[in-house]
Order: sequence, then C-alpha cells, then structure tokens
Amino acid sequence: MTGLIVAALVAAGLIAAGRTAARRSARPPADGRGSRLLRAAARLLLLAAGAFLVARAGYILAAEHPGRPETYRHAWGGPYYIGFITVHVGPAVLALFLAGLSLYRTLTGRRRPSTRTPGQTNV
Repeated sequence: MTGLIVAALVAAGLIAAGRTAARRSARPPADGRGSRLLRAAARLLLLAAGAFLVARAGYILAAEHPGRPETYRHAWGGPYYIGFITVHVGPAVLALFLAGLSLYRTLTGRRRPSTRTPGQTNV
C-alpha cells in the first residue's frame, strides 16, 4: 500500500511541475551552433533511454511467465502479474507513444503553437 501512496505523490508532483512549467512564457530557442549540438546530444540520449526501455520490456515479456508467480512475486508491482507488467513495461509503452507523437509532429510539420506575439520581448 505504501508503494501506491509513493506513486500517487510522485504523480502529483510531476503534474504540479508540469502545470507550473506550462504557465511560464517560453524563451525563444537559441540558434547558435553550440545550442544545436546540445539539442542533438539530448535527443540522442533520450533515444538511447527509450531504446533501452523498449528492449528491457521485450526481455521481461519474454522471460517472465504468468503461470510462474515465483518469478515476479517479490518484484516491484508484484505479487500479481498485471501489476508487475504495468510497472516494468509501462515506461516502454510511454516511450513508444512519445516517440510516435514526435515522429507524427515531424512528418506533418506540426509544432506546439507559440504563445508569443510578433515583436514581443522578454521582460
């Protein structure tokens, strides 16, 4: 039960941080060579993390058997198989969803709408 409380607190904290970040006005992206290199490195790191999560999820789905509870009973999300799979495969599903969303936005040319008006300066 304490794990559920911790998960609820973490989720509430992430939601609060996201709402705070959404209220702030966005700075225009930097156009220098260094900033482009930094963004490319960050994208590569996120891609590697997503690939790791997906590979790990595939291994877990192949290695853990629902008919043998002793393999996942004491793991996070256990003692039930659905909880175990949710905890260990859920991040991979989220990573695939975000990668698909990013690919969709790239292919259709859609970006988040700018909240800045032309000629607006930072104060």
